[in-house]
Amino acid sequence: MSQEFNADQVFGIGVEIEKNGKEFYTAAAQSSAGQSIKTTLEELAKWEDQHIAIFSNLRKNLPATAAQDNTYDPNNEITLYLKAAADNHVFIKNKDPRALAKVCDTPIEVIGIAMNFEKDSVVFYSAMRNAIPAELGKSDIEKLIDEELKHIVILTKILGGLKGKQ
Repeated sequence: MSQEFNADQVFGIGVEIEKNGKEFYTAAAQSSAGQSIKTTLEELAKWEDQHIAIFSNLRKNLPATAAQDNTYDPNNEITLYLKAAADNHVFIKNKDPRALAKVCDTPIEVIGIAMNFEKDSVVFYSAMRNAIPAELGKSDIEKLIDEELKHIVILTKILGGLKGKQ
């Protein structure tokens, strides 16, 4: 039997991913020695708060029918893609983002995990975009993808600076 996702469940997964990202960034900022990295991680945590609000709002405004699977997917491809993306997301595989932040010994490790989080989010939200009809918030999902891509650029620049200091 296959797992099918509906809009309510997909937005719920989005909320959880963003909450976990916020927890990771907050914990990593608290244990960060460098002020510039700490400030960036705190800013990323704030952005995750905004993403939580977007997903929560999308979920709150769903019609009752959104709890049903109404996406045309005769070969179950979208569902399989969503499941694979969700199952492989760094914060779904690692259930405790605070513990994950604590095992990072260097800023490079923190930024590496953060980049994986953002990349995994782009993959999941791209799959989500294909599963969500326009009237249920597809344009909001596209904006979130753009924001996550901006986060990757920020983190890539930080990582380049850190590696240059080694």
